[in-house]
Amino acid sequence: MNKFLITLGIILSLGLGAQIPEGTVLYDRHGERVEWDQLINDLEKSQYILFGELHGTRACHEMEVYLARTLHQRRGDKLVLGGEMWEADQQLLANEFTSGKITAKQYKADARVWSNFESDYLPFMTIAQEKNLRFIATNIPRRYASVVYHQGSEALLNFSKDAKSLMPKLPFTFDAEMPIYQEISGAAGGHGSPNLAAAQAFKDATMARYILENTGKKETFFHINGEYHSREFQGIYQYLRVGNKKAQIRSISCVFQEKTSRLHPDNLDRADYILVIKSPEKEDNDQAEGSH
Repeated sequence: MNKFLITLGIILSLGLGAQIPEGTVLYDRHGERVEWDQLINDLEKSQYILFGELHGTRACHEMEVYLARTLHQRRGDKLVLGGEMWEADQQLLANEFTSGKITAKQYKADARVWSNFESDYLPFMTIAQEKNLRFIATNIPRRYASVVYHQGSEALLNFSKDAKSLMPKLPFTFDAEMPIYQEISGAAGGHGSPNLAAAQAFKDATMARYILENTGKKETFFHINGEYHSREFQGIYQYLRVGNKKAQIRSISCVFQEKTSRLHPDNLDRADYILVIKSPEKEDNDQAEGSH
């Protein structure tokens, strides 16, 4: 009987079946180990949670489901879910799915879903349906990001009022000196559009807009996005700060390391919490462990 109660307690503590990915280790920004209950206790007090995933990494997606289910246990209907993988002009489709009016198959047929939607993002979205939670599509429709990339942000002014209603406030500006945007520009090696960083910032500003607009008093918005969009308290994080200077924000970054027994120096200050995942392939040396 005691073994049964212990097993039941473990299941309940993991969010009704959601599990902490095996082999992952959690650190704070200073490299100190953090217990899972400490993380949850902190997150449930936050207004905005930015979970920076490594796209297509199983441990990241499992952690997203675990956190969403566990936070729902703590916050109930005060929890809002959403993410980068859903575009703002498809909010109606998202509402129809999460309210049970259409099936996952019907949703997938009409939505612009990522190739790994069924395996990696449908489980997260389904939580909103099961728990009757609001689910927000936060990203800019990709056609508008493409316009910024190819023509510059000034071209956005030529769009209709309806189109502009999906965007952040125009004229759109961004801090080109922000390290994350300079890194994006440098990564292109002179071969990409000079507007590459602007297009990235446009996405960040849009996601921040929808997070801010859809978080009511005493609510917590749990947002999933590529790690690059909130790394080192930049990107979405900075736009949230501009929109709400007193915001209670917590960020999480997923990183790969061959050795998980300590946080590699390259990954310090990457986020409030760093989820270290054992590298799928062995690195040549310890210095290669940083996830830049």
